[in-house]
Amino acid sequence: MTQIIANSDLMYRVLVEGVLDYAIYMLTPDGVVANWNPGAQRAKGYTADEIVGQHYSRFYTADAMAAGVPERNLATAREQGRFEDEGLRLRKDGTTFWASVVIDAIHGPDGELVGFAKITRDVTERRRQESKLLEAKELAERYSQQMASLSRFLDSVISNIPASVLAQDCGSKQILLANQQAQQLFHGAPIDMAGQALRDCLHPGVAAYIDAQFAQGRLGADMAPQESEAVTALGPRMLRSRTVRGSRPDGEGDYMLLISEDVTEQLAAYAQIHHMAQHDGLTNLPNRAFFHQRLEAALKADGASRSMTAILCLDLDNFKNVNDALGHAYGDKLLLELAKRLQKHLRGHDTLARLGGDEFAVVSPGLRSLDEAKRLAERLIDAVAPAFVIDEHSFTVGLSIGIASSNAGSTAEELLRFGDMALYEAKRNGRNRHEVFRPELEEAARVRRQTEADLRCALHLGQIEMHYQPIVDKQGRRISGYEALMRWNHPARGQVSPLDFIPLAEETGLIHELGERALNLACQQAMTWVDGESVAVNLSPVQFNHPGLVDIVALALADSGLPPGCLELEITESVLLENSSDNVKTLRALKALGVGISLDDFGTGYSSLSYLRSFPFDRIKIDRSFVRDLGESREALAIVRAITGLSNSLLIKTTAEGVETQEQLARLQAEGCTHFQGFLFGRPEPAQQRLRRVVAVVERDATPIAG
Repeated sequence: MTQIIANSDLMYRVLVEGVLDYAIYMLTPDGVVANWNPGAQRAKGYTADEIVGQHYSRFYTADAMAAGVPERNLATAREQGRFEDEGLRLRKDGTTFWASVVIDAIHGPDGELVGFAKITRDVTERRRQESKLLEAKELAERYSQQMASLSRFLDSVISNIPASVLAQDCGSKQILLANQQAQQLFHGAPIDMAGQALRDCLHPGVAAYIDAQFAQGRLGADMAPQESEAVTALGPRMLRSRTVRGSRPDGEGDYMLLISEDVTEQLAAYAQIHHMAQHDGLTNLPNRAFFHQRLEAALKADGASRSMTAILCLDLDNFKNVNDALGHAYGDKLLLELAKRLQKHLRGHDTLARLGGDEFAVVSPGLRSLDEAKRLAERLIDAVAPAFVIDEHSFTVGLSIGIASSNAGSTAEELLRFGDMALYEAKRNGRNRHEVFRPELEEAARVRRQTEADLRCALHLGQIEMHYQPIVDKQGRRISGYEALMRWNHPARGQVSPLDFIPLAEETGLIHELGERALNLACQQAMTWVDGESVAVNLSPVQFNHPGLVDIVALALADSGLPPGCLELEITESVLLENSSDNVKTLRALKALGVGISLDDFGTGYSSLSYLRSFPFDRIKIDRSFVRDLGESREALAIVRAITGLSNSLLIKTTAEGVETQEQLARLQAEGCTHFQGFLFGRPEPAQQRLRRVVAVVERDATPIAG
């Protein structure tokens, strides 16, 4: 024991030289490097010959040197006894790294300053990890605090090593030193273990772990850090340990140095982040990435089991209405309840994932036939059908499902793509149903994608133009205005029907840009009409939900100079079905601009007299289906008579669409219809070729004209 104490300074120096993860060196009172350990050479790239005698400020960046940071740091250590901080430092090759720096002032027996002890640790990787651990901030902070509060030993030098350090003599197997962290971790309380054997002062299980670490270190070179679970005085902990073998400078044998870091919380944070990377934050279901892994694994297993894997792509119907009516918080609760319902109807080896929003998917492996996947889809649709009662609100949603099996595609990407196509088909065919992928759906999807790309190009190249169909007055002799109708002049396909591109534009969101273009063109062209005819522009239900719609209309009027009274906006009844109170507010804001509002296709949808009470429409348009059946259907005549009678009593203009014969015109005039539109008066034509006057329509026969 006396010999150990006498050689303590030597032990300290041996320990310092054996530590490679820390730069430990001395500075003169003026800041000149006096010595240099291997850890310093490893961290900064200089050998002792290159740096001893140089001022330590060369480790600082140019900006820090210009600001006097090196001198200020030494002054702090001189005045307060210690300087401690983290900052950017320079290596020999000019690269920078983040360093944890401690500078301790060293005084002689008479109190004079003899120099500084400086410890530097490269913490670049730790800071990089911290930036990635935002989701596990609390755990990371607790770990950092734990590392920052390590016990002190070996005066001011060893006390700053953030780990448990234990040294053992290779010959006698006696403990040479153990810092306070090692005492706490391995023994459970502060105890002087120097001079004792491991099994004399530690629990057998703890001693066995340390013996095993030293045994591995004695077999060869220094061990790389290894992580393993260890029995400690604090219970089972995950330790990252490494051993270093060194020779004592007095020639009396070798020593083994064990450095152990408790990384239990750190690894728990990593595990949490890994889980979060593979699971949805709301429902805790597998996310898209994890779903993809499960799908690939199922497809690989198909070959060995000669079974079939199916995926079901799920999408909620009317979920947007839930969010609009009750808020996103309610929508989140509904998704949680939905996930619980769906999981009850799955097999144990099926995987339900949330891909995003209200999109879910199921991997169902080991199927014998496609009928099993269909039956599963039916069970899921039935499970969602009952109303959800959440926070005293009851709401019903439907479920559309697209099914694709490994018989149709061999890769995960193919199956997902095919499932999406089948889902699109299910929604297109009425929703709340399932569809199975068929090869022809891929061609339909390709056509949709090409049409969308062509439509984007058409908007950019100005291939969208407006045609105008005349609207004539009650006598059928004077044109009072025109309805503006979009036309797409495709360079290869020619004229593309609006029925082929308007639904696609609504689905992809292009309808907003398309509708704005149509509105601007119509206003600009109507401004050139010398007789002051009005122009009617259709608003899509999707376009009507744009939050900036009122501003878009106001800007179109301002840019064109068209008087607001010459513009009429046509909406359909479906606009008033969703979030009607907000939509009526939008209608009133449009009305306040001075434009007219027309209710198109009245009587074909969910007609309600409450529409006419909630908003003063300027015009009601009678759908062409009623006009076509006037001569053959008593019901059609009754509906037309009811619409015209109601409109006239409310002082609302009526326009009958699809008028093609003299007989239809005469009948509509007799019923009190105020305006007419149809092939009898003219077809839609470009602005310059539009019909400008009606020539003796009342004298013609019933043959439709070409405009």
